[in-house]
Amino acid sequence: MKKIFTKSIITTLVCSMLVVTAAGCSNGTNAESSSSTPTETQATQAQTTAPEGVNFSLDALHAPLKNPADPFAGYWRIAEGAGSKLESFTFLFNGKGGASIIVGNMGYCGKYSVGTDESTGEETFKCQLLFGINGEYSYTVAEDGKKITITNNGEDSVLEKVDNPTFVPSAPENPQIDEKLVGAWDSGTGLYYYFGEDGRMYCNSYGTTFTYFTYNTKLNKVTAVYDMDGEQTDTYDYTFDGNDLVFDGMKYTQITPEKMLSAIQSY
Repeated sequence: MKKIFTKSIITTLVCSMLVVTAAGCSNGTNAESSSSTPTETQATQAQTTAPEGVNFSLDALHAPLKNPADPFAGYWRIAEGAGSKLESFTFLFNGKGGASIIVGNMGYCGKYSVGTDESTGEETFKCQLLFGINGEYSYTVAEDGKKITITNNGEDSVLEKVDNPTFVPSAPENPQIDEKLVGAWDSGTGLYYYFGEDGRMYCNSYGTTFTYFTYNTKLNKVTAVYDMDGEQTDTYDYTFDGNDLVFDGMKYTQITPEKMLSAIQSY
């Protein structure tokens, strides 16, 4: 439990430091404080749960949904203008109102919407992320859909589509895996873990952060490695209480990967 909150704090600290480099993107405006009242489009009305029979894929766990009404659905980087110092970070808009900023193998989650300002008729984009893109923007989309210019208080940021994001690690060679650990696990309080038989691991913490790892097991310990502004290593103790997993001091019940997918997509 402590390790999970520690990573959240690390993310917040990094974000707080970097917000200075993205001055002009928020200008003190958050996505809920604007005086205009946009009418949201179908961008936040796409499917929110995995349909029955869909195969679980760790690589596609955070893949954006196709939504023709939402030009932002996909992965992006800030290529020019305000916030361009953050060009190494990936921004994910999932096609149903969920936004994430991804650093290394970690994602910090927020919300977004696209709509129309009722008073001006102008198309608007509202986003709540801790830094880089946070506020209400007007926007224009390039003809090929691969660039979007967002404008806030007279400052532009040019978003460029990322076709092949690399925040999901490759499976390690010859990982040492405890077969009993393999699968998806639910704390019942908003924490989810997934341990793959290929040596990859995933954690979703209350729908606010997610992390991909590679991992090995030995003597009831999990050694997990991930990238967050450099390689990080965490070690977790675990045991089993009947069919339940006690991981890092918290009890988890095994669920199907598809059920975990549906829970994550509901955020």
